[in-house]
Amino acid sequence: MSAARPNLLVVTTDEQRWDALSLHGTPGYRTPRLDALARAGVWFDRAYTSAPVCTPARVSLLTGQYSTRHGAYNIGVGPVPALAGPTIATALGSAGYRTALLGKTHFVARTIEDRHVLGRGPTDPEPTEDDWRRFDGPYCGFEYVRHNRHHNALGRPYGHYRHWLEERGADLAHLDAQHGGADAKLRAGPWDVPAELTQNAWLTDETLRFVDTTPAGRPWFAMTHLQDPHYPFLCPEPYYSAVDLDGVDLGGARPGEFDDKPPFYRRFFEGHGFSDHTPGDLADALGGIPDTRPYGTFPDPARCIRAYIGMCNMIDHFVGQLIDGLAARGQRDNTLIVFTSDHGELLGRHGFWYKGIPAYDDNQRIPALLHWPRGQTRGAIGRSRSYFSLVDVVPTLLDAAGAPPLPLVQGVSQLAVLRGETDQVRDWALVDHYSSDRLHQQTFVHDDWKLVVYRHADYGELYDLAQDPDQYRNLWNEPAAQARRAALLHRLVRAEMEAVGSFPPRISFA
Repeated sequence: MSAARPNLLVVTTDEQRWDALSLHGTPGYRTPRLDALARAGVWFDRAYTSAPVCTPARVSLLTGQYSTRHGAYNIGVGPVPALAGPTIATALGSAGYRTALLGKTHFVARTIEDRHVLGRGPTDPEPTEDDWRRFDGPYCGFEYVRHNRHHNALGRPYGHYRHWLEERGADLAHLDAQHGGADAKLRAGPWDVPAELTQNAWLTDETLRFVDTTPAGRPWFAMTHLQDPHYPFLCPEPYYSAVDLDGVDLGGARPGEFDDKPPFYRRFFEGHGFSDHTPGDLADALGGIPDTRPYGTFPDPARCIRAYIGMCNMIDHFVGQLIDGLAARGQRDNTLIVFTSDHGELLGRHGFWYKGIPAYDDNQRIPALLHWPRGQTRGAIGRSRSYFSLVDVVPTLLDAAGAPPLPLVQGVSQLAVLRGETDQVRDWALVDHYSSDRLHQQTFVHDDWKLVVYRHADYGELYDLAQDPDQYRNLWNEPAAQARRAALLHRLVRAEMEAVGSFPPRISFA
């Protein structure tokens, strides 16, 4: 295999907002390493998730498909056929790449995730620590695997992460005491865990270990999935206290904000909608999956937001260590780095936390940075107004590797934008949220307008993002906006047809 083919590194965070980078000028954030990566490569300022919850977005990263095609439509689903392949890992493995999956997976329901990673059935016994000591892959087409399921404090360290902590002589009893508990999801503030012992540090180390153990001359592909800044809103020092909250938006809803929104917005804000609902309410259709939480969930929003920003700043530090590690090994120039997130975080804005149905950019828009020094024939591109979707990651990587495309991929390669050959390869983004067979929401963004339609309801949403970027005024029923609404509905239909993807060529006339 040719050593000239690029190495491929995808670094994802979990629940990171699009504006959680200091290059946006967002108060509180200090992300110099990611800012430099964005300015030296291409920074997609209009990047959107494929779905605003974890599992469907993450399976899109494996397949280049929306959830309505790959089938992993929400958190809590069982294994879907798409996970058996082909995936980006099997495609690159067939092309000669050594492949690794490091960190969070969440491609299936949490209750069966560990057994699924190990290739066991859903009713098999829970894995033991010895099982993880013996396991290093394969999984979902990846040759090499390092796994830990929990978000920071939600469960004690285990699996490959625990073994890494043991290697470093960490005080496991102390660390275990900082994890778990009935109130873990609602904790917020500083966290008594050293930054150098967090999963961010572990995954930085594991990624570089994978690079070091890959035979010279063989290209490699690593997906490094960080768990932060997903809740619980807990952040190690000094990152927590270093956050300056001056000018930071502490959230909350405006008076009358939900007057022109679909009815579930107000119900969610009032704390209803998951068990207390009226017949036919969309909240009933959620099937009991509480993706969104009202503002009053946390008594001190400032602690949550400080911890969230601190986690993002800490991520920047470890991504910098990863980039420096590649440079020290002479592997920086010919490595295509993709940095992105699975979806955003409402972070108290408009009166909500977490993610899910509320169709705000806070929730749906994500960071997306690409850098490949040797492959950028025109040098740095910087900020791009081209639209970008998570489904574009797979075709972009395969394009860079010179590998054949996967069948039924719905994304497009963004390599031409990175190389400076064109300013735009797509002019729209689709966020397809199929929460259940009674709730299917599609958000369509085009030409600085956002359209939101609901499969089982006549109401909808329409926003002029150029004039109203925070989506306070829903124009769906405004008489002056009806021509725009009709044009966007037509463009959405065409986009759905474009997203069908490509099929194998016909071989005969009958």
